Amino acid sequence: MKILALVLLLSALSSLTHMEVVERFRRSRCSKFFIKSPGQNHVITPTVLKGNQYKRICQRWENEYRFATLYDTKNRIPVYSAYKYIGERKTVRNKDWKNEPQLESRSYTADMKEITDAEMDEYYNQAVNRDYIEYTRGHVFPCGYAADQDQADSTFTFTNIAPQTEHSNSEWAKKVEEKMKNDIKTKCRPNVDKTNVVTGVIPGENWISIKRKKEIEKNGINIPKYFWTAYCCINGKNEHISKAYLFLINEQNNKTFELTEMSVDRMNHHLKNFYKQDFTIFGDLCLT
Repeated sequence: MKILALVLLLSALSSLTHMEVVERFRRSRCSKFFIKSPGQNHVITPTVLKGNQYKRICQRWENEYRFATLYDTKNRIPVYSAYKYIGERKTVRNKDWKNEPQLESRSYTADMKEITDAEMDEYYNQAVNRDYIEYTRGHVFPCGYAADQDQADSTFTFTNIAPQTEHSNSEWAKKVEEKMKNDIKTKCRPNVDKTNVVTGVIPGENWISIKRKKEIEKNGINIPKYFWTAYCCINGKNEHISKAYLFLINEQNNKTFELTEMSVDRMNHHLKNFYKQDFTIFGDLCLT
């Protein structure tokens, strides 16, 4: 009987460590993508919002964990993705889009997967390939930050994108992603805990309608009002340095945008005001 109990326990633990949708980020296999407190090695995650609509995902592809995402199943967009920038390599832009099966049922595979047209009707809690027509697919964890081809491929999942206009997508890549990458390369000390990056979106008032089993849902995918991102690293003086960017995205057929550079502390206040609760990206670290 004791042997049977041990076998059942080991089986349960094995299945738990392979879960992609997890109960806690800190005790999961993707805790490595979050910043740690100096000396204490304590994992500090961005605020996890309250409510059943918010799901913690350890983004797993080809049996490895690639990054972490807090996903909003009501708005069908990420709240944020957290990842480490360790220096990118030249990769091919893979357009094979994937979904997260465990957002629909915890009994499904832990790996993200490409789904068929017939399966799309069963994916209620996330966007699917046919939903994106008028808007581009704005990466939250950018594929251009990936350390290798497998990690780049893993960013092409509907739990890591949100709607952007084509112009906003292009300006975000040039004005934020490339600029932040250059900042990290010139200001952060290499090979010291790497660089922690968190990128997210703030929901807006407009929606993309979706269709599931002949039913039209007008409030299908939220079109964000803002994209935001923040990084934290160690510089040559062994000090934490950081910066955040807030990007107001334009409406369709409007080629205006608004970009603001700020401290992480100020970004925390923006997020707190929007979500109506305390919100921190790196805890008490990297505020200036």
